[in-house]
Amino acid sequence: MCEFIEEGASPVGTSAPSTSAASHIVEDEVAEAAATEVEGTWTQDAGQVALVVQPPEAEGAVAWRDRIRILICGHSMVFWAAHQAKRTRIGSQLGLSRWATVEWRGRRGLRWAGLLPLLFEGRNPPPPHILVVHLGGNDLGMMKGVALSCQAQDDFREIMRRWPGVLIFWSAMLLRRVWREALDHRAVERARRMANRALFRAMTRGLGIYLPHPQIRAESADLYRGDGVHLSTSGNAIFLNDLRQGLRLALSHLWGAEA
Repeated sequence: MCEFIEEGASPVGTSAPSTSAASHIVEDEVAEAAATEVEGTWTQDAGQVALVVQPPEAEGAVAWRDRIRILICGHSMVFWAAHQAKRTRIGSQLGLSRWATVEWRGRRGLRWAGLLPLLFEGRNPPPPHILVVHLGGNDLGMMKGVALSCQAQDDFREIMRRWPGVLIFWSAMLLRRVWREALDHRAVERARRMANRALFRAMTRGLGIYLPHPQIRAESADLYRGDGVHLSTSGNAIFLNDLRQGLRLALSHLWGAEA
């Protein structure tokens, strides 16, 4: 059943990945992440980008086989964030390479129905410990918020069935200045808010972690490209920082890593 609550700038919430882990992530002081970038090979095909990482040799780093595997997937927001991350100081590993490996799977134009095929078809690598999903914006206007949130919850449960123990981050759907092909922009925005509210409740009640993006607001035109949909360099910087902060809190509180 899909339920709704008011969306706000609540702290990142989580269900425990194990019975011994804390049931809610809270802000605290954590050590600065190592900025050493993992070397890797970028591949791009049919609008999809992925980074195949290679073992780093940083002194004091956790053994490669023991690292937390993080997979960030979604539509063009993830595609372009991955490109920008590689050009920043923290790099494509988001400054987490001491404790984790980060893989990006961003596919431009991806809709919700493509999530499970993106994750499971034609691939058989070790499953991730953490899965970050940023998706759904391209479905708004064609699906109601209730239907989208219910589909998301069903798919998250299926992912957890196939990948036992995986911790899922739901990266909240962003505001857009323009909703393409939408006849009623206000209705689409209401659907986005309803879906985010329902998924906030679902994630904090057992499905995983809800990751908001409170600083990305439609009235801040400088955070968006001219199309009003995709994020600018400044907008992507905020988006990447939100991802990094949420992930390092999870690594710190749930795995004891000073990421």
